[in-house]
Amino acid sequence: MALVGTMPREVVVIVDPVSTGRPLVKIACSRGFLVVVLWSKKLVEHTSRTLSSDSSQVKQVDAYEMYLVVQEQASTPATVKAIEGALCPLGAFEITACIPGSERGVNLADLVSFELSLCSSGSGNKPFHGGDRQNKHVQRNALEMAGCRAVREICGYSWDVVHGHLKDLGLPMVVKPVQSAGTDGVKLCHTVQAAKEHFHQLQVTKRKVVACDNAILLQEFLDGEEYAVDHVSRNGVHKTIMVWTYRKQTVNGGDFVCTHFEPVETIDCPRGLISYVRAALDALEIRNGATHTEVMVTADGPCLVEVNTRMVGADGCHISLARLLTGTSHPDATLDCASQKRFDALPDIPRTFQGSGLIVPLVSYFSGRVGSTPGYERMKNMVSFLELCSFISAGSEVQVTVDSLTCAGFLVLAGSHEQVWADLEKVRQLEKEGLFCFTEARCSA
Repeated sequence: MALVGTMPREVVVIVDPVSTGRPLVKIACSRGFLVVVLWSKKLVEHTSRTLSSDSSQVKQVDAYEMYLVVQEQASTPATVKAIEGALCPLGAFEITACIPGSERGVNLADLVSFELSLCSSGSGNKPFHGGDRQNKHVQRNALEMAGCRAVREICGYSWDVVHGHLKDLGLPMVVKPVQSAGTDGVKLCHTVQAAKEHFHQLQVTKRKVVACDNAILLQEFLDGEEYAVDHVSRNGVHKTIMVWTYRKQTVNGGDFVCTHFEPVETIDCPRGLISYVRAALDALEIRNGATHTEVMVTADGPCLVEVNTRMVGADGCHISLARLLTGTSHPDATLDCASQKRFDALPDIPRTFQGSGLIVPLVSYFSGRVGSTPGYERMKNMVSFLELCSFISAGSEVQVTVDSLTCAGFLVLAGSHEQVWADLEKVRQLEKEGLFCFTEARCSA
């Protein structure tokens, strides 16, 4: 890893690169960045999904690309010192960005960016005066303060405190943690008794992704269509990278199981959607980096579900389709934020799509230990097959799918509109037949 010439090597720090953060490391290396993978203390063990979390100093992506590994220290200044200490033996360097590679890495990435004074250069966001930006209740209050439409909700830690206000929400209502990911813990309740039971259930269970606040939200049910809008920002300028619609339904007892993501041309977006999302980013003082914003569009217009101050997740399955349709992707554009020139070259909204496609989160109706994956093999032979993203293989334990975190992989389809939708119907039938052969008697939901 010797440096050529006297120019400092540009360094990108990627915090907790799981999910889409994994391919981000490779993309950054391929662009010539020297990458430091920073593992936070919050990261729980994800041995099958992390690039590496051991103590080795240098890791290899392929024959020509490498990255350094650093652990979070007792304080942010000490963490920065550890990063710089790991880089010093390599010669001259310049840290240009610190990027969260997953939900857990968001706060640490901001702290490191702030400590290194990178915010003015398009990396990280200063602390928000209204509280933790990852907290959905904080997000809702920020929108209301800014004069934007916000969901009606009650937030609390005790049922005795919240139940007297439920008449303001009506039925059905959504009960969910104030911090979670992948629809973990989210339930649609049609009676007050069901809301009470789920409230108490959330109090005694842990989230699958680390949460910093144990408060519980009770929200009005927003009847409409759900959109996800991916942006990147630099110094308060926001650029739209992709818009998706989410289709969700009740599956295996899970109320909000996503069955497919469909890319949406910006010309076909509901009126005011993108301007509403950008106003939400401004309300939360998000000036830099990637955001993934989920919005319900009702008869009264768009209303925020949540803003995630990171790239869209789903294990990076969207990258190949987004590049095919628009020429870029959320991780590609996130790295572009490290350079004013590259950021300026990004269009304000995506180009006209070059084709059609879908991302299909795969539903498993059965659980058990996998012996083989015949459903996967049949999907790979479909006319519109583009990519299959899954960590499931022989020997894996599979659960029935009840939320985004228990889906059985992501299938990416691309081609003509008619072929893509015809293949989707085949996928839905394969799921019901069973995607896997199990080593023992399989169990259904």
